[in-house]
Amino acid sequence: MLIKEQKNDEFNKNLDTFNYKIIVLDDDPTGTQTVKDLPVYTEWSEELIEDGFKQSNNMFYILTNSRALNEEETTILHQEISSNIEKVSQRLNHPYLIISRGDSTLRGHFYLEPKVLDDASISGFDAIFYLPEFFEGDRFTYNGVHYLKENGDYIPVSQSEFSNDTTFGFKSETMADFIEEKSKGAIESNQVYHITLEQIRKRKKKEIFNVFEALNNLDAVVVDALNDEDMDYFSACLTEYLAKNNKKFIFRTAASFVKAMCETPGEIINLKNYKQNNNGGIIIVGSHVKKTSDQLNHLLNNTNIHSIEFDVKQVTKDTLNKYINEKTTQVEQIISNGEDVVVYTSRDVIKTENLINNLSISTNISNSLVEIIRSLQIQPKFIIAKGGITSSDVATQGLNIKKAYVIGQVTKGVPVWLTGNEAKYQKMPYVIFPGNVGDEDTVTEVYKLNS
Repeated sequence: MLIKEQKNDEFNKNLDTFNYKIIVLDDDPTGTQTVKDLPVYTEWSEELIEDGFKQSNNMFYILTNSRALNEEETTILHQEISSNIEKVSQRLNHPYLIISRGDSTLRGHFYLEPKVLDDASISGFDAIFYLPEFFEGDRFTYNGVHYLKENGDYIPVSQSEFSNDTTFGFKSETMADFIEEKSKGAIESNQVYHITLEQIRKRKKKEIFNVFEALNNLDAVVVDALNDEDMDYFSACLTEYLAKNNKKFIFRTAASFVKAMCETPGEIINLKNYKQNNNGGIIIVGSHVKKTSDQLNHLLNNTNIHSIEFDVKQVTKDTLNKYINEKTTQVEQIISNGEDVVVYTSRDVIKTENLINNLSISTNISNSLVEIIRSLQIQPKFIIAKGGITSSDVATQGLNIKKAYVIGQVTKGVPVWLTGNEAKYQKMPYVIFPGNVGDEDTVTEVYKLNS
């Protein structure tokens, strides 16, 4: 794959005059990993959505945390969000564009969420565009196949550990087959449109416009892209077309398309530039994918950080609350001495044959970690949460965040929020570390640079 090949063209995406408020519905907090200087809301009342519409940035996020929900819960949630967005849009007479942001390794309610949004909308959408690219995390789509880079090699995501996810696993290699698999045949693979890398690299705008023109009744479209310039060209074509044509599109994407559509792309920041106290900091690790386990082991073996293992088997016992209290006391003793601690779940995977039970177990484990943060009586110097469900629950339940600002990234692909006035700890940087991002030493390096 010619990932770095580009013409260094500059495209006028006309985002400053693009008359759509872009709303990103994020199924976990990690999707803010390529933007900055915009708000993220953890609730979706009409009041908060209207606040988002009135922000100066062309985009705002709503954190749904739907990757932690079952299909019925996800459906109800997205119906409510769709209704509230539509009411605010009509009241303000301001059109909107929805991006359903999901995982770059294709986990989550990939097909269901945009389908529910289509069903709930007044007039429906002409197409769903699937763009799971996340270049900072080495995730690319080429010839209709979604790839990731692993140990120096590019492999289809279907051959990675992520395709074996206990809740959201899949077998299909091509995106068209994946869409057929996840839609349970409602969309057949031979019906999926494809905007190719050749069309993008050779600037075949007319051919791309022809695809746009042909779309109706929630057609599915897969878009190739290997770098930011590819994505920028596609986005420039999209904004130009939508400015002149009465089509309605919805997007199921990872973070790179969001970056291309945002007026304020992200940048790397240093947490030491933000006010800190003299207490120790805390890292919470809930994700159990292999990448996270490797990063955790590297952190433990190459720093002097204190470590506390949380035994996940405790979530099935009646003594769970007592166990959580014990761990919370240990954490407070360490950070009150000005020392840092990592609290991590034991690397066991509790798996059943029931997908709903698997999701429930994951949620219970995350709730237990969150309770440690919620129960703390002193403020840590920093909080880093590793894993999507964990970081979402720490934000909403542990820190009581309702509106935060994305201020940048602590390293590529790792977003930082600044908590709001309503949060347990006000104006505090909160680092959201995706479970599937970085090399073996990335967590260690972030910790050393910012602790």
